[in-house]
Amino acid sequence: MKNNPNMKYLLIGLVALIWGLIIYKVIRGLSGDDPPPVATKMKAPPVADTLAAYQLMPASYPDPFSNKLIEEEVVTETTTPGAKPPAGNMPVGAPPPPVAAMPPPIPPPAIKYSGYIYNPQSRKKIAMITVNGRGMSVGVNEKIDDKTKVLKISDQKITVSFNGKKMEFAIGG
Repeated sequence: MKNNPNMKYLLIGLVALIWGLIIYKVIRGLSGDDPPPVATKMKAPPVADTLAAYQLMPASYPDPFSNKLIEEEVVTETTTPGAKPPAGNMPVGAPPPPVAAMPPPIPPPAIKYSGYIYNPQSRKKIAMITVNGRGMSVGVNEKIDDKTKVLKISDQKITVSFNGKKMEFAIGG
């Protein structure tokens, strides 16, 4: 190459030609002179009537989104003439006496005893407890809620009264 000075000019020409082709193709691609694509007509697929094939069945449970109260069915017993009267002192056809429904028992609060703080000046113990996930501190004879009262605080357990029943909760549980 050092011996032939014309080779340098030939290589410069080839590089210019290659770059010219690259620039030409980029400009031609951006110009948008391409012919539009050929449009073909396609037939739409036939639409089947899907509504005739399905139907809703009536539900055997009440609508969960309605605000209507569900009325309970009242079952009445009928007696046939000549049948033996039911046991008891009730006349035939009289409705049975209403039975007072007992309310379900209220569960005690979930109490977790964490420990206590002792004040040597007042000589009082303050228990650190968690009631239904809410932390609080209470002393002896203080009410946790309207039905729960602290009776005794010791090192390892706390004694509370819930609806008149004594309950003990150990530390940590």
